[in-house]
Amino acid sequence: MKTLAAIPCHDEGLAIGSVVLKARKYVDCVLVVDDGSTDDTVEVAEAAGAVVVSHGVNTGYGAAIRSCFNYAKEHGLDVMVILDGGGQHDPSYIPDFIEAAKTGKADVVIGSRFLEKNETIPKYRIVGMKVLNMFTELVGNMETTDSQSGYRAYSRRAIEGIRIRNPDMGAGSEILTQVKNCNLNVVEIPIDVRYDTFGTSSKNPVSHGFGVLGLFIRLMLNVVSRLGVGRELWTKALRYCWFQISERYS
Repeated sequence: MKTLAAIPCHDEGLAIGSVVLKARKYVDCVLVVDDGSTDDTVEVAEAAGAVVVSHGVNTGYGAAIRSCFNYAKEHGLDVMVILDGGGQHDPSYIPDFIEAAKTGKADVVIGSRFLEKNETIPKYRIVGMKVLNMFTELVGNMETTDSQSGYRAYSRRAIEGIRIRNPDMGAGSEILTQVKNCNLNVVEIPIDVRYDTFGTSSKNPVSHGFGVLGLFIRLMLNVVSRLGVGRELWTKALRYCWFQISERYS
């Protein structure tokens, strides 16, 4: 079984070397997709032993994830684990992801921050995640405790079946909306995430949230348009969303 740890990143020169060295203990290959960094991310990643794919310019998180999938397809990888390059995700969880994926019971393995009690997560993130989880359930017709987790693993079936079009932070949610149509099985495993690292983030949580919600609205519009239904159903869908948010999170 050929395994890959794929790390999309932008300006993570301070942390990427350590992440690559730790990840190499658990996989056959470590891939770093550098999304137009202006620091020494590429040089540090290569020195640590990673294969580096460089975009040259900053094209967005979704574009970096797409490059991860493309590399995994082209090289016939059986399991791909995607994790953060800034040190938020502990590489020691990688064997747990691989074990869950290689059993054949899971095509998408999500590392969830909410399966176990975790008091390190800022409260504003918890509220935002619950709302985004609800929209994922609505649009993708699937339930998850952590739809926005970037720490995930994908089987070969998922690698070959998923198509990423969104170039931004909404790509993670876009993937989950394809799970049912691709007949993919999803499982979650518990993880902890660090919020005190020196890694940088391409978008703050508020921008991320609005970007994901925008994606969901576009997806719902596409569904309404494809089914040939009118404004009345669309209005009902929005009312349903608002009702669910009010009921669950007020």
